[in-house]
Amino acid sequence: MSSALRFGIAPAVTATTAPPIPKAREWATSYLASNPELPLLDLSQGVPGDPPDETVLAALAKASSDPRSAKYGSILGEIELREALAEEFNVQYGVGSSSSSSGRKSSKLSAQDIGITTGCNMAFLVLVMALCPPSTSSVLLPLPAYFNHSMVMTMQSVKPLYIPCEPESGFRPSISAARDHLETAKGQSEGSTRPRMICLVTPNNPTGAVYSPRELEDWYDLAKEFEVALVLDETYRDFVDGPPHHLFDREDWRETLVSLGSFSKGYRIPGHRLGSIVASPDLLRHLATVCDCMQICAPRPPQIALASLLPSLRVSLTASSVALQSRHRLFTEIITSIPGWQVVSQGGFYAYVAFPEDYKTASSALGRKRKSLGSEDVAKVLSLQCGVLTLPGSFFCPSGEELEALEGAGTEQLREDKWLRFAIANVDDEAVRQLGPRLHKMNGIMGFGEEVVVVDD
Repeated sequence: MSSALRFGIAPAVTATTAPPIPKAREWATSYLASNPELPLLDLSQGVPGDPPDETVLAALAKASSDPRSAKYGSILGEIELREALAEEFNVQYGVGSSSSSSGRKSSKLSAQDIGITTGCNMAFLVLVMALCPPSTSSVLLPLPAYFNHSMVMTMQSVKPLYIPCEPESGFRPSISAARDHLETAKGQSEGSTRPRMICLVTPNNPTGAVYSPRELEDWYDLAKEFEVALVLDETYRDFVDGPPHHLFDREDWRETLVSLGSFSKGYRIPGHRLGSIVASPDLLRHLATVCDCMQICAPRPPQIALASLLPSLRVSLTASSVALQSRHRLFTEIITSIPGWQVVSQGGFYAYVAFPEDYKTASSALGRKRKSLGSEDVAKVLSLQCGVLTLPGSFFCPSGEELEALEGAGTEQLREDKWLRFAIANVDDEAVRQLGPRLHKMNGIMGFGEEVVVVDD
C-alpha cells in the first residue's frame, strides 16, 4: 500500500531514469508465469554464469566466520588486498617490464595507487562527486552508454557530452568529435560548464567494443592536452587478449589516468560488491573523504578472502576468458544463421546485435497501431513470446528531446534504435545454441518471411 509523501524528493533524483533492469525482469516474470515448461534464456544482465572458484568460496566462509571481519576496516581497503591487486596489475599490464620514452623503466604500481570500493559503480560515483562540481561540469561519454554512468551524472547535475558512435566503426567513439567538444568548451566564457573527464568503458558495456592499446594512447594524449581526467572503466579487463593497454608505463600516468575495476566479473563475486580505483595517491586521499561519508569501508570478508588468493586465480581467469571467447564465436555463428540478424560488435560480456530492419514496420503483426517499433518493443516481444531476455538499445541512449538534440556522425544511426544487448557470459554454450530456434520463431511472429516454428528445448 502506498500513500503520498509529506516531503519532497530532490529534483536531480526524480529526473534520473529509473533502474532499467527491473523493467526487463518484469518481462521475464510474465513469461515464466505463462510458459512453465519452456525455460527462459536470460541474456539480460552482465553477471558471470559460473560460481566463484572453490578456493574463493572456502576463503569467504572462513573470513565471514571470523568476528574480526565484522569490524570497520580501512576506508580505501585492506592493505593486503591493495598490495596483492597492485601486483596483479603489474603482471597483467606488464608494468615495469618495458622502458618509457625516456629510456627508463616505468615504476610499478603499489598499494598507495589503489583504493577499494563497494563495487565499481560506487567507484564511479565517488569519482564524479570528487571531480565534477554540480551544474558547472560536463563529462565526455561515448553513446551508447552504460546506463548507470548516465544516471550518476543526472543525479549529480553533471552534463553528459555524448559522442555518438557509428555502427560502421564497431561503435568506437570518434576522437575528433571529442576534440571538437573540448575545443568548444575551451572557448567558452569563465563560469560556463566545462569538461572534467573523458569516460571510456573497455571492453564496452553495452556494445562489447574493445579499444586497442593504440587507441587508448590517443585518448590519453587528448585528455592530457586539455587537462581533463581520462577515466577508464575496465570492469571487463580480464576478458581481453594481452595487456589491455600500456598507459601505466608512462611516467606521468598519475597526472591524467584513473582506472576503475571490479571483482564481480573475473572473480565471479558480484553479490559481494568489491570494486577498485587505480589513481594518483593525491587523488585517492580526496576520494577517501567521499568514501568515508558513503561506505566507511568496503565489505571486509571478500577483501580478506581474496588478498592471498589473487596469484593462484590467474589460471582460472585465463580459462574463463578462453571459454567466453569461444562462446562469442558460437554466438556469432548462431546469430548469422538467422535471416536479418547481425552481430555489430562484441567483446567482454556482451554482443550488440541488430534485429531485422523489417521489424520496425511490423506493428500490424503485433496488432499495434504505431507506425514504427523500437528496440524496447522488440525486446519485450522476444521475452514474452519467445523466452529470450535481452536489454534493448534504448536503455543505453537518451530519449525524447535529448536524443533529438544530438548532433554529429552516428547520431542518425542511433535514432534508428534497432539494437539489442545480449549478455552471453551468464549462460552456457547450450543456451546459446537454443537461441537459433527462438529467433526463427521471433521472425515468424514479426512476419519476417518465416513460418512460426514450434520451439522444443
